[in-house]
Amino acid sequence: MQMRRCLALIVGTVLGASLLLTTMGWGSAEDFKVIERKKIEREMVWFNGREGDFEHKPFLKEGRVYVTLVDLMRHIKGTILKGPPRDLIELERSKVLVRVLPGKSYVLVNGVETDVERVPIKRKEGLYVPLRFYCNLFGIAVEWNRIEHRAYVTFRTD
Repeated sequence: MQMRRCLALIVGTVLGASLLLTTMGWGSAEDFKVIERKKIEREMVWFNGREGDFEHKPFLKEGRVYVTLVDLMRHIKGTILKGPPRDLIELERSKVLVRVLPGKSYVLVNGVETDVERVPIKRKEGLYVPLRFYCNLFGIAVEWNRIEHRAYVTFRTD
């Protein structure tokens, strides 16, 4: 008999607390949702086996991966010198100096004019360049894995 009263008291307390929480907006079934991701987004470019950490997301255009110059040079441990003049951009890594001329179909590599395969794309986030071409200017290999939909950039860090 005493056990029944104890059990009734416990059940009553639990039901009362549940009712109180529900009326206060806590604990209702409508507040709980299970959301499943269709796919975990991964960066499109990896550097020396590590996923790139980009300020501005790379994108594909006409079969080429584009990244901002700032993100690229940060990942490959290079240097950027901007202006003056206003449109001057110089990139340096491993004794290779590349002068980028926005809107031009060439760059200067250690003073030698070199035709670019694709002209850089200027957006509000920055200047986007084709990854493989600019890596190759510094002797850096880029491999595209079409199954993973990912570019792998491999280089030495001296």
